[in-house]
Amino acid sequence: MKIRILNQMILRALLPAVASASLMFVSSAHSGGFALIEIGASGMGNAYAGASAVSADSSTVWFNPAGMTELENAQFTIAGHVLATDTSFTDRGSRVSTLLGGGPVDGDGSVDIGSTTFIPNLFYTRHLNSKLSYGLGITVPFGSSTEYDDDWTGRYQSVESGVQVIDINPTIAYRINDKVSIGGGISLQLMEATLGSAVDSGAVCSSIEAASDAVPEGTCQMQGLIPGMLATDSAAVIEGDSTGLTFNIAALFKPQESTLLGIAYRHSLDHTIEGDADFDVNPALAPFVANSGLFIDGGAEAEANLPAQLAFSVAHKTSENLQWLADVTWTGWSSIEEIRIVFDNENQPDSPTPLQWEDVLRVSAGVNYKLNNKLTLRGGLAFDQEAIPSPNLRSPRVPGNDRTWISFGAGYNISPRVSLDFGFAHLMLDETPIDNNVLDASGSQVVRGLYDSSVNILSAQFNWNFK
Repeated sequence: MKIRILNQMILRALLPAVASASLMFVSSAHSGGFALIEIGASGMGNAYAGASAVSADSSTVWFNPAGMTELENAQFTIAGHVLATDTSFTDRGSRVSTLLGGGPVDGDGSVDIGSTTFIPNLFYTRHLNSKLSYGLGITVPFGSSTEYDDDWTGRYQSVESGVQVIDINPTIAYRINDKVSIGGGISLQLMEATLGSAVDSGAVCSSIEAASDAVPEGTCQMQGLIPGMLATDSAAVIEGDSTGLTFNIAALFKPQESTLLGIAYRHSLDHTIEGDADFDVNPALAPFVANSGLFIDGGAEAEANLPAQLAFSVAHKTSENLQWLADVTWTGWSSIEEIRIVFDNENQPDSPTPLQWEDVLRVSAGVNYKLNNKLTLRGGLAFDQEAIPSPNLRSPRVPGNDRTWISFGAGYNISPRVSLDFGFAHLMLDETPIDNNVLDASGSQVVRGLYDSSVNILSAQFNWNFK
């Protein structure tokens, strides 16, 4: 019984490194939660307003497969997006757990974690006949990457985070009549994640000392194992992957020639991420944990529930050259109440992390102006809610906040067969406080500070029409 109690105390005091690693599976990106809306460059110029109503090109496979019936020819589209994130963190009193004295954490309290990421998309659509069309989309709808310096003050919750979801989505569409089309598809999703954190060796030793009669009081301090001390850190890394299937359905309505209404639904998907947990124990700590059965490399598993999405879009032409766009998209992030890591090592209890995320809305409006037969100009605005309910549930792996988009772009027809699209968006975020103390009572580090972030996105797309 004493060994079991000891193990649990060590886990609670030390394994925020692993518990917080699970937060990466719900990490921040550039749409609500960790969803990536950067799919197709033509929509980027409108901040993706009207994306489920406008069938500008074969990227409609993702936004509304029913829109394939509106395309004139078979088409191949390839798009790429460069996301440049500028994020800084300023410490405002991060500390070790109150169970371990609540002292300060040794390290750098002012860090920059900006990054540049490339996201590719690929689409193909073709008509079988006047009624039936099919298509294929390969996208990255979820993902994020965050890397801190090894010596920053929040390192016991996060140092390295990388997650990516590749979605392969064959679709089909049917034109019921001139006013209604329907469509849908199956998505094969491939998820990969790499998560790393520092481990507070002093916190582990202090827990062992408090729980074991065999370790005299003051032994840890004599060995230099003090909670929050950078020089004696250990480390934990989790790598895993998952494969799953889900579906999407959609409809497109044309009540009049100048107006398009789109509705699109993507079902949720429960991923079971299976991988390995690897530990690098500091030599000074090794003798204290040698007989505990902890920090042994082995398998680990976590559930990652990707949310359902429902989008409503409208596109309306007020003249031959001018088209107005709007969109409301709901994402069901409340399906994620916690992330729980289960270890193959029976000496390590499950590691739960509470999240309590909320459903969010993304609203956008945009405009297309056809300057001539070659060039179309685009603009858009959007407001994108964040799913994180409060600063104490925000993680260093999730430094996101509500976002306001300002975007513009253009489409250029080189020839009847070839066209190009470009888009640029600037995303503005308010200063984002973090006071991650939700696990303080169980031994986890408290990260307290302020994030300042902005995002710029540049998108380009090549379209080839087949006759």
